Amino acid sequence: MTGADEQTRSESEHGGARVLPIHVALTRPILLAGADRELTLVNVIVCFALLFGIGFSQWTLSIVVFLATVGQWALGRVTKYDPDFRRVYTRHVQLQTYYPAAPSIHARRPIIHASVPYSG
Repeated sequence: MTGADEQTRSESEHGGARVLPIHVALTRPILLAGADRELTLVNVIVCFALLFGIGFSQWTLSIVVFLATVGQWALGRVTKYDPDFRRVYTRHVQLQTYYPAAPSIHARRPIIHASVPYSG
């Protein structure tokens, strides 16, 4: 069967609409060690900063091991629940609790463009 025959068959199956497959890599989130990439990198940087910034002792080593294991496990669990939780949370934090129905008196005046350009 040629490509033209397959396209005609798929168009007839879907009511004449053209169907194009989307590659999985375009829709799948980018993860590192099973968690959000940026948060995993922040976890690793914090662990290295604690380990090399404070110094080697049994207390810092235990804190680093705890953050590396339990912290990464928690990030993986949250990512499994919602892969976009970091973006959703940052957008949620930026939202205000109340939006007034009218603009404030200090708001900029709207730019009104002429519907017909004036020449002359």
